[in-house]
Formats: sequence, C-alpha cells, structure tokens
Amino acid sequence: MAQKFEIKQGPRAKLTPVITKCVELMRDGKVLVMPLENGYVFVCDAFNHAAVQRIHILRGDEDGVACQVLVGSSLVAAGITIDFDAEAKKFAEKFWPGLLTLNLPVQRGITWNLGDNRTLDLVSVRVPSSKFALDLAKSYGPLAIGSAARIGMPPTRETLFVPALDSDIGATIEFGELPVGAPTTVLTIANNEVKLDRIGAISLKELKSVNKNIVITP
Repeated sequence: MAQKFEIKQGPRAKLTPVITKCVELMRDGKVLVMPLENGYVFVCDAFNHAAVQRIHILRGDEDGVACQVLVGSSLVAAGITIDFDAEAKKFAEKFWPGLLTLNLPVQRGITWNLGDNRTLDLVSVRVPSSKFALDLAKSYGPLAIGSAARIGMPPTRETLFVPALDSDIGATIEFGELPVGAPTTVLTIANNEVKLDRIGAISLKELKSVNKNIVITP
C-alpha cells in the first residue's frame, strides 16, 4: 500500500524526514506523487527505465513522449546537457528556480530513456520553485516527471483525482489543493538560437529583458 506524507511548504517546514524517505523509495524504483507549483506530478529516478515507463503507462502517453527532468541547480543542468552556454546561463540565472523550462541538447552518453527511446536530441529541464520538489532534486539528482493526469487532461490539483491505484505508486506527498496557475514558459536553446515554444508564467517581455533576439515559433 502506498505511503502518504502530509507536508507544509515554507521557511519553517520540516521536510527532511519526508525527503529522506522519498529518496529511499526512488532508489527502490518507486514512482511517487508530489506537488509542484500548480499541479501534482508523477516523479521517479530519471535513470530508472522501468519507473519512467510506469509514469507513461499511468498517464496513457503515446510512444515517443518524453518526461521532463527536474534538477536541483543549473550546475546539474549543465552536466546532463551539451553546451550549457552563456545564453542558457543567463536565462537560468534570471528565472531559476521558477517556471521556465529549457529544451537543451542532451549530453551524449546519458543512459536514461525518458520515453523517447533516446531518439530525441533535446531534454526538457527545469529547476523548480516548489520547495519540496527543489529539495528532493537537490538530495537525489535528476528527476523524471509527468503531470499526474491522463494525457490531454488539465493539471491535477488535488491528490484525490490522481489517476493511479495505491499499488501503482510508492508514496503520495500531500500538500492539499494546489492553486490554479499558468504553465511553464518553454524555450529551446540550440544551434546558437533561442526559440520560444510556449508562453506561460513568464512573459515575452520578461524573456526579452534577457535576450531581445528570441525567435518566436508559429
């Protein structure tokens, strides 16, 4: 039966015991449910192929869909990508931790399979502002995530509506009902070009304060 941990987030929140238990569960290959800024997500060790596959099964993803990766710092992001260049660093310094996803060329030799059978040249990476998720990524390393909702459905804001049985997951980290919010803004930085893929919580004006030459994709 899945474990359940109720947490609070804030400067005085005591998360360490829960983080420690979650690290143990992920090392055992478990998928967890945890809160992000505006929705609950499935999360596991990014390098555990079987656990990543379970996330895709729970979500009903089609073949080729890749999980996003959460990391604890831009230094870790640089380690799993190629050419984490000056442009990427500027955006990371400005908006991380936060609601900016960067699609970056993946480091050769990485042994994970995020769901794309290692066919994609890019990885979607972010340093989250959610304290629990950030602390977990710092403690564990790269985390594979997918929204805890069936494909095509809106973010799950309460754990009651997570599409999983107790037997499917190792633990649920309960933070109550999460607020409605904009999705992450998504940029692709590759081949000496910065492309805007999606506007979300971070506006184009804010992005252009870092780089005025952003290419806006149709």
